[in-house]
Amino acid sequence: MNDENSEVYENREEGENVAGKDPSNLTLCYLTCPQDAANAFLGALMVTDYRARPVHFSFVSPIRPTKIQRILYGSTLEEHVKIDVISEKLLKDLPVSPDVLFVDTQELLAVRRIVEMPTAFLSKSADGEDNPGRLTTLEYDTGSNMDDQDIVGRILASLESFVDLVEPFTRIREALREAIKTPDA
Repeated sequence: MNDENSEVYENREEGENVAGKDPSNLTLCYLTCPQDAANAFLGALMVTDYRARPVHFSFVSPIRPTKIQRILYGSTLEEHVKIDVISEKLLKDLPVSPDVLFVDTQELLAVRRIVEMPTAFLSKSADGEDNPGRLTTLEYDTGSNMDDQDIVGRILASLESFVDLVEPFTRIREALREAIKTPDA
């Protein structure tokens, strides 16, 4: 990763990462890989403490596949760029080892094949606020990674009551937009 595309924040409390134990020792990771208006692929990653406060932020510069690459990769291009190029680069040299990786689209669940941490698509429940009898306002999906279900569920249960776990996706997208602005913008 380029040093200019990475920031480490030293506000993390001391302690081991123990998923499912003391929530204050959890480290969360958020990954997003949107496309811009020109169909360039973007990507950003933010590692946070259990309060969703940033510990590390990194991003990749826009990736614009050539016409030949689009032809050769065909329908596999998007997954290749988002998982094998962007996610691989962002996850390669993390300064801390997260307990869980949250992604903002179902297609990014494929990142689980390149990481050894529980991975889940995280979103607000469509009827969470309208249903006062519901215990959670979140929905999560671990795709075909059934081993991740339990640990992700325990992490969400331990943190959801005092931190908005989906909100960091908004911050990471805003930070990404700010990071890739041109000087003339």
